[in-house]
Amino acid sequence: PFVPKWPTSSHSGIPVGVSGIFQASQLQHLVRDSLFEASGEYRRRVGGELQFDGERPGPDWHAHGYFSCQVWMLQDGQPTHRRVWKRRWLRKGTTQTCHSRPPDVLPGVRFCTLVVTLQLWTWIDADVGLHKVEGLQGCGSRRSMQRWLRRLLPHAMEIQQAVRLAVINRSEPRPLERIFPVGLDPPQRVRRKRWRNGWMVASLWTALAMLFGSSYNLQLPVAILLAEARGRCDRTESQHVVSAFQDASPGKRR
Repeated sequence: PFVPKWPTSSHSGIPVGVSGIFQASQLQHLVRDSLFEASGEYRRRVGGELQFDGERPGPDWHAHGYFSCQVWMLQDGQPTHRRVWKRRWLRKGTTQTCHSRPPDVLPGVRFCTLVVTLQLWTWIDADVGLHKVEGLQGCGSRRSMQRWLRRLLPHAMEIQQAVRLAVINRSEPRPLERIFPVGLDPPQRVRRKRWRNGWMVASLWTALAMLFGSSYNLQLPVAILLAEARGRCDRTESQHVVSAFQDASPGKRR
C-alpha cells in the first residue's frame, strides 16, 4: 500500500512534514481507500459498479437516467478500475440537462481526487526530481503529474483555504493552532527546488500538508476530508481540486 511518511515533531508528537513512502500500520487506514470505500456516498451495483445519485438541482428538475465514466480509485491501498454511474437530470419543459458530480471524480481525469493528491504530494515533497519519484505505479504518467500541477497552481491559495475551512469545521471547538502548533512552512527540500512558481508550490504544499496532517490528527480518512474541502469550494464558487480541470474535455481522459 502507498502511505506518506510523517516525520514527528520532538515536542508535540504531531506530524510536521512528509518525506518518502513507507508502510506504517497507524497511517495505512487513512489513505488506503478512496471515497467509495471510506464513506457511503456511492450505491453499489451488481458487478462492483458504483452509482452516485447526488441531490436534485431544484424542484423543476427530474431524474433522467444515468451515464457512466471509468475512474481509477484506491481499495485497500491498491489501484482499482471502477465504472461510476452519475445521475442525469432534465429540467421540466425544456431539453436542458445536468448531472450530479461525485465528490471525488474530476472532469476529464481518469483518477479520483485521492490518487491525484497522493501523486502530486509525492512529487512536491520529495527531495528528488520528478524523474526519480516513485508514486502509485500506473496511476498517471510524469506528464500527467506535470499537467495536474500546472493546472492546480493558480488555485493553490483557494485550495489551502478550502482545506482550512474543512479542518476547522471538523476540529471545533479546538482551534486550528492546536492541530498545528509548529506551523506549516515548506521544508528546505521543497524550497531549494527550482520551481517556476515557487510561492504557488509552497502554498499548495501547505494545503496538502494541512490535509494529511489533519487527517492524521483527527483520525479521519483523507478521502473524506478531501471531499469536504471540495464541498467548501463549491459553495464559494471555487471548485477546489476540480476547478483547474474544468477545461479538460470529457473525451480526453488523463
